[in-house]
Amino acid sequence: MARYIGLAVDESEENSERLVAESLRRLPGDWTVLHHVTWQCKRGGRQGDGEADFVVIHPSKGILVIEVKGGGIEVEAGRWFTIDRYGDRHSIKNPYDQAVSSKHVLLAWLRGHGLATQARIGHAVAFPHMQTLPNLGLSTNPEISFCAPDLSNIEAAIAKCYVHWDLSASLTRADEERLIALLAPTVSVSNVLFSSSQKAEADILMLTAEQIEAFAGLRSNRGGLVTGGAGAGKTVLAIARAQQLVKDGFRTLLVCFNELLGSDLTARASNPPQLVATTYHALCLREAARAKIEIPRERPSSWWEKDAPNLLIDACAKNDTAFDAIVIDEGQDFSPLWFDSLRCLIEEQDDAPFFIFADPLQDIWKRQWHKDLSHAFSYHLKRNMRNTHEISLKVASAIKSEYRGSGVTGPSPRWLATKKEPTEADVVDAVEQLLTEGFSALSIAVLCDSPNLVFRLRERTVKETSFGKWGSRGIPVETIARFKGLEAQAVVLVLSGPEPSAANVAAYIGMSRARTVLFVLGTNSCQKHLNWSGLDSGDV
Repeated sequence: MARYIGLAVDESEENSERLVAESLRRLPGDWTVLHHVTWQCKRGGRQGDGEADFVVIHPSKGILVIEVKGGGIEVEAGRWFTIDRYGDRHSIKNPYDQAVSSKHVLLAWLRGHGLATQARIGHAVAFPHMQTLPNLGLSTNPEISFCAPDLSNIEAAIAKCYVHWDLSASLTRADEERLIALLAPTVSVSNVLFSSSQKAEADILMLTAEQIEAFAGLRSNRGGLVTGGAGAGKTVLAIARAQQLVKDGFRTLLVCFNELLGSDLTARASNPPQLVATTYHALCLREAARAKIEIPRERPSSWWEKDAPNLLIDACAKNDTAFDAIVIDEGQDFSPLWFDSLRCLIEEQDDAPFFIFADPLQDIWKRQWHKDLSHAFSYHLKRNMRNTHEISLKVASAIKSEYRGSGVTGPSPRWLATKKEPTEADVVDAVEQLLTEGFSALSIAVLCDSPNLVFRLRERTVKETSFGKWGSRGIPVETIARFKGLEAQAVVLVLSGPEPSAANVAAYIGMSRARTVLFVLGTNSCQKHLNWSGLDSGDV
């Protein structure tokens, strides 16, 4: 079978692209099939955006771009229409023109990456719901058109098309892998696996069709908003989008609000020369220092909210600091004024890439981030892919939302009930359980809704291991708010009050930080308030 990269074909709803995907997967093993491919490059006036339903690659035979049109087809006075399953008629673009356009843009894009001379490119159109091909105009040709019978013998149909275009290629294995790496809409992220939950950790790293589809939409648009709940993969996609923009020649800013997340983004994005990963206020202070603009020693919250954005604009203008593209993670932490200041850092390009990733349920700062936001592209990630099935159920229960988890099974979360507000000794006992069960200190994170408890815990030790800050050698202890956007294999969540504050937001954020193991310390009243037992597998 062919090497297949792209949207899964095992989704419940069958459609035209999945019919073609199932057929192309039957090609021999030396073929590669890329499904839902998009590309974007910076060239001259920034032309070069393109997309194709399928790109088929053979190292010695060449490349074929395939456009798919489902339903019935009619052409009237040169205008194309599709007929859906209800008999309704819809105007569409000429799919052959679309395929030709994709082919030429792809050729130009490959030329920019030094791969254009190694492979010839042709195009074709697939009509998976049509039994025969009617007369559709001069642009059509049976050799470059696939109907339903052709899909049942796809190798012969592909061969006929390759002969028609006289395609050939001389791609080495390295060339082929580089081409696939540039085009394939895939995302990778590395995490360390620990013994007791290793299987669940490995399964969670699998990328879903939903995330691939979102990434493909990001690559084919100049700006967009991606929303989703905790664990939906927003940060993974934000980093991947920033890295892809850099590969395509854009000077890119990857920015967030949270200090700990900013450090994590810097480490995970690897900071190539064309990529700056930082927090919003760190950027403000850095640019002000470079511009030698005086910063007041006393900086109240109003300064960070309103003065810092103006400072950033003035400093960047003085420093000639500019970017071609901006990617914002945890956008719900931002204010409209901050967004506006960042837009001022983009060179005068109306279509400069500007992407925001956000979780409205984690809007703890209430800065009205969504006010007047509008994007041509928007996508909502519905499935929780960070947490195991068992943890996802508890997260959904806490905010009384619909459960859509990864399905990856793991250990059951444990509620460690306390009669009163949890103490340092309660936390030490919980962490000692995890250490005894084989977890290393660095695989655990202790999250508290009380800053005072965080301070006190950092003066304690457990099994000769000290508590400390995230990123230190000891067991990290942080507030829930500071840890937002990050994750750990095992989390000990400490809820001090009788009820979680801010309509369960703190509990929602804290529980969702745990990938495979979750301990929660709190009172029975708090447990009841979080509906801890209210959603089980039978409710899914």
